[in-house]
Amino acid sequence: MPKDLLVPLQYSDADAAALDAAAALAKAHGARVAVLAAIAFPMPVASEWGMAVLTLNQADFDALRASAAAAGEAARQRLQRAGVEAELRVVESLLQWPEETAALHARHADLAILGRGDAGRFPIAFSALLLDSGRPVLVMPEGARLMVPPRRVVLAWQPRREAARAIHDALPLLPRDARVDVLVVDPDVGESAYGDAPGADIAAHLARHGAQVQVVTQSREGRSTGAVIVDYATAQHAELIVMGGYGHSRWREQVLGGATRAVLAQSGLPVLFAH
Repeated sequence: MPKDLLVPLQYSDADAAALDAAAALAKAHGARVAVLAAIAFPMPVASEWGMAVLTLNQADFDALRASAAAAGEAARQRLQRAGVEAELRVVESLLQWPEETAALHARHADLAILGRGDAGRFPIAFSALLLDSGRPVLVMPEGARLMVPPRRVVLAWQPRREAARAIHDALPLLPRDARVDVLVVDPDVGESAYGDAPGADIAAHLARHGAQVQVVTQSREGRSTGAVIVDYATAQHAELIVMGGYGHSRWREQVLGGATRAVLAQSGLPVLFAH
């Protein structure tokens, strides 16, 4: 069961969904919540007088500190109203990006919970947490609600380490009798791919954990893999999508598109990613 939860603030309306999910999980599992308000100071630049931070004076720095502290305190109070006491961490990031700071803090947690907004630095924050923290990331779209425990789950399955890691990171969050649909999209049948019965091995494994499992095979039919995952999960009224993130390189997914990018952009449901 998760005992340490981290919510890195994005300073957007999507933070509310992440905080509410953290509150629900904390109450269900007796977990501790840390709210991270990272302050993005300008990076030092080289000059003939050495390293310097240009364009900002002391008043500007103080204003950034005050803004982050206010946002963090508002988040802490939201959790308190939900019956959860939280630790507030206001951290200054001068020599690294705030997203790198968030990944560092997430290494000491069981789960990072991130609100997905439609703008800002969310893609950078998500990538840093997923690739650099070694921890799963629960993405909460703005306005989404996490059912605790989630009883209807879609596992977007590929026989890769990312997907295997994701479902095992999700198991502590699921009730023993959860319904899990193992979704495989246009699987390659064969010894080195999905096997002779795509999805059957992971389904049998989850069934031994007590889950009610069925394997579902879907075809893209002109859609992206990510769109197939979102469409199926939405149609089934799933409460959580579980999937590996960035199975291909991050550059390839961002430039050419990929399931991670598509699900991030299109899903209105909570998604638990692991890498």
